[in-house]
Amino acid sequence: MPKFSTTRRVNLTVEQAFAIAADVGSYKDFLPLLKRSVIRGKKKRIGDVETFDADLQVAFEKLGLRETFTSQVTTNTADHTVTARSSDGPMKALKAVWRIIAAENGKADVSITVDYTMKNMMLQIMAGGLADFATQKIMQAFEDRGKALYGKALS
Repeated sequence: MPKFSTTRRVNLTVEQAFAIAADVGSYKDFLPLLKRSVIRGKKKRIGDVETFDADLQVAFEKLGLRETFTSQVTTNTADHTVTARSSDGPMKALKAVWRIIAAENGKADVSITVDYTMKNMMLQIMAGGLADFATQKIMQAFEDRGKALYGKALS
């Protein structure tokens, strides 16, 4: 599966950064190309781990693409990770992981890693060509969300 990843140090606490990553229902409000993000059903919690399904819709209007898929999401407050898996819609296989790690001076290192294979080879080729650009856009959107929610200048 193709894989892309990026990490940035942000001027947020681990808890603040994790709250942004774990709020899947709000992804539509700040992540690029995401037009819909809805939590389906009831969230299940066992200790530090919460699981739920989320319906997501990605659209790239310039190319007339609009795809909807369901992800099985696991958040873990102990290790500050959010993992989403899907084999629905355009995805043959998708695994996306947000990982938040404490850094010096109360900051956090935020990383996102995405492994994916699309069912449609044309979409696969297009996604591969945009992967690095997309991860940078996603991380910038994450930082902008942190600034909007917590009022800090991110660096």
